[in-house]
Amino acid sequence: MKRVLFWYRWWVSFIVYVLIYMAPKILVLKHIEKKKGIAQAEKEAFKTVHNWARFCIKWGKTTVTVNGLENIPEEKPLLYVSNHQSYADIPTIIYALGERNVAFMLKSTMLNIPFIGNYLKYMHCIPVDQKNARAAAESVNIAAEEIKNGRSIVIFPEGKRSFNNYPADFKNGAFRIVKKTGVTLLPIYLHNVHRGYEGNGCMVCPADVAVNFLEPIETGEMNRADIQILNEKVHDIINEFAVKFNNEYNKRRK
Repeated sequence: MKRVLFWYRWWVSFIVYVLIYMAPKILVLKHIEKKKGIAQAEKEAFKTVHNWARFCIKWGKTTVTVNGLENIPEEKPLLYVSNHQSYADIPTIIYALGERNVAFMLKSTMLNIPFIGNYLKYMHCIPVDQKNARAAAESVNIAAEEIKNGRSIVIFPEGKRSFNNYPADFKNGAFRIVKKTGVTLLPIYLHNVHRGYEGNGCMVCPADVAVNFLEPIETGEMNRADIQILNEKVHDIINEFAVKFNNEYNKRRK
């Protein structure tokens, strides 16, 4: 019963937060866009999204340990490559990155979520239609252009949530961004994010979460075979880190 009450309180608070704080601010953002330009509106939208991410973490009583921030180069755009455990991955990564602004490649249906979708568009998030190969290829082109314009992007190459602490196989599609841009990759390993939501039957509850930013990987000109090699390399790096991290985590828990 206690867990159910926590879940109920969290969702009621979440809905109230979106309706009272985020929804009305969309009108403010449109006014800013009209008077001061899109860049200023996007800046304000990012601030609101960062506040939303902090709310999701703090109100859910989630403990987030962030490791490896020193691995993030500050002077250039990056392609963050992360394992995918939960819908909560997005606010968790936003929270962990602090003031750094990023766009996400995500399911096209997410941009249709009332109010939240407006903010995803201001963030330059890129919708991916996994059922339409041509549309998915166009999403890669859009992501490449965003990176060339100096914007960092987060991708979840598993293509779906794993609901556990180990990455499933990666799909090649997102790695084609590297072929088009030569962008630096930065692997992310998320630990226990699913335990705060999907791993508990979609019951929001406190979780001990870790976000690990691993060492960056420099890339360059690539062909199709190189993409597959890079795919496997990044997957192995994240998976090997996951095995080590989980072993150490389980030892501490005993």
